[in-house]
Amino acid sequence: MKQLYTLAIVFAFIANTASAQVLVSTDPMPKNAVLEEFTGIHCTYCPDGHAIAQSILDNNPGRVVVIAIHQGTFASPSAGEPDYRTSFGDAIAGQTGLNGYPSGTVNRHVFSGSNTALNRGAWAGACDQIMQETSPVNVGIASQYNDATRQLTIDVELYYTANSATANNFINVVLIQDSIYGPQTGGGAGSNYRHMHMLRHMITGQWGDQVTTTTQGSLVNRSYTYTVPANYNGVEALVENMKVAVFVAQGQQEIITGDFVDAIGGTNLFIGEMTSEEPYIKRGYQGVETDFSFSAISNIEENSTFEFTLEAENSPEGWMPVFYIDGTEYTQTATSQLTQNEAKPIAIKVTPNEAAGFPVFTLKMKSVENPSAPAKYYKVMLVSGVTDLVVNGTGGPEAKLHQQKYIDGLAASGITSYAVTDANAMRDMINAGAHQDIFTCWMNIAWTFPALSDSQAEALMSFMDEGHSVFIAGQDIGWDIMSGQDGSNGTAVTQNFYTNYLKAIYLADGSSANNRLNANTSDPIFGAVAQGVITDVYAGNMYPEEINAGTGAEVIFNYNTTAKKAAIKYDGETYRSIYFGIGLEMLSTVAVRNEIIALSRQWLSDGMVNVEYQHAMDALTTGQNYPNPASDFTFINVTEEGLGGIVEIYNINGTKVMESQIGNRLVQRINLEQLPSGIYTYRVIAGNKISASRKLLIAK
Repeated sequence: MKQLYTLAIVFAFIANTASAQVLVSTDPMPKNAVLEEFTGIHCTYCPDGHAIAQSILDNNPGRVVVIAIHQGTFASPSAGEPDYRTSFGDAIAGQTGLNGYPSGTVNRHVFSGSNTALNRGAWAGACDQIMQETSPVNVGIASQYNDATRQLTIDVELYYTANSATANNFINVVLIQDSIYGPQTGGGAGSNYRHMHMLRHMITGQWGDQVTTTTQGSLVNRSYTYTVPANYNGVEALVENMKVAVFVAQGQQEIITGDFVDAIGGTNLFIGEMTSEEPYIKRGYQGVETDFSFSAISNIEENSTFEFTLEAENSPEGWMPVFYIDGTEYTQTATSQLTQNEAKPIAIKVTPNEAAGFPVFTLKMKSVENPSAPAKYYKVMLVSGVTDLVVNGTGGPEAKLHQQKYIDGLAASGITSYAVTDANAMRDMINAGAHQDIFTCWMNIAWTFPALSDSQAEALMSFMDEGHSVFIAGQDIGWDIMSGQDGSNGTAVTQNFYTNYLKAIYLADGSSANNRLNANTSDPIFGAVAQGVITDVYAGNMYPEEINAGTGAEVIFNYNTTAKKAAIKYDGETYRSIYFGIGLEMLSTVAVRNEIIALSRQWLSDGMVNVEYQHAMDALTTGQNYPNPASDFTFINVTEEGLGGIVEIYNINGTKVMESQIGNRLVQRINLEQLPSGIYTYRVIAGNKISASRKLLIAK
């Protein structure tokens, strides 16, 4: 096989390199995560690792590279089995300190201790951490393939937006292959298991190709040619199923960033971006249009044509999303000319109806002249009419697989004002101040790791401090946060949440012997719930967690006997919480599961359910404010339940702009002199009751 390197290096300052650059941006960009997954074919838990890796890829398009390295005893084939190992895997694994499979490294970074190896439960959190950092170098890739000669030509471009931490970096060009069908002990597919992201060859050798110009303003161009053999160890090399991954490392360890493209005609040409200084999540109001403003910037030389497409995910029927370019309204697709480095204003506008929702609206930006280049995406989310938010853990795919259990339970309780999202979106929603109408977050952690990231836990604590409630369930939440065992992910932040907010005490990991859920008969809320059957839904991984109630909390469910505690509730000064040491998906008795959700909802919302709940929400005010539109003042009628409360006024972006104390009169005069003309909403808060939001128009 033939392998040739050709080299051209240009060094210049930013001011005179922009015109020379072809593939990458000259602006600082965030790091991409590079997950090297050590796996095999005789590995019971490796399919779960594969599912986690795929989930990370799916949740972070364009931000993650996965390389599955078959290595170690689990990768050794038995007689008649294919050999997926390479000559590179042992050396890479040898510097990780791994002690089990599957293991992985994320950017070969040491997150704690002295080893880079992470168990599969830590991969998602590690990737999130890396992707928050800024990379000193941007990586461009273009790959071409000659079918007649089986020769790959890979052009790599680096641009340093800052000085590298080390004088010498190394370009690693890696060939990976998807959809290789073969044996796997786990996964239930036998000899027809679909292996993805499999390392086939390292084109630049074991540790890469050295780069010595790594200071700010350096532009590095290199070209590599490689003839793909017909097979590796007898396993067919199908180039149409291959990707070329490129990453830049500091020596043999720390990876700065990377990316991947299709082996045939692939490129990650940086076509431009869409950016905004506004939050991407906002609070919506029935019948009121919410505006998300941002800009599109082209990185293509001179003028270029782009196609923009608006896509909706989980949008309730009747919601009306549109977007505007050059003053023209579009509902689906538009084309527009962009001039290099000139920002073009774009707006997505959404008008919700009475249906509750927390949908995602994504504008896709595609270069017409460069169809192989990856598209850019700008995502916005609007939460409107939601009182109960089902939140899936982000540490693996298991939570999303079981979200329907919570949806069915809420629906069976007659609740229609619910929506579903993931824990990162929940975090960003709370941080953006768009959560005011949500009474309870239903944290569906299932069996995912980490159970919570620091930023997710911090957002939840803020949410609870502001008077909102939390239901959280999943096996191994306590083990992950509190055990301190190898592979767990507890931090000072998450331990504070577990101990001081959930008021929980972790006792033991539990076992399959904990197969019955029994109500604490002395509890006034849950005491009459029938016994539930706890089943193994995770292929032999059944750990109904044994917990206890901390100061102020109460045990509400036990396992088979009263000696082992399964769930607790806590009634705090500003919030209520319920915590289960199992995921609700593990309860096979549907009626019991739905009753638990219904009773939890009733208790978390202070006894108010269905029509009664909405009536109580509206009972603090009587009718619309007047005059409306208002100018310098308006009047709000409150009920006796609203006396002594407060009136909160929010602008169209969901930001609280004013608060007024309610005295002892049923008619309250609200001074609006400090507020400019515009669309606002107001609500009344009294004790633990919150009125529905009403629209307030100010015209001066």
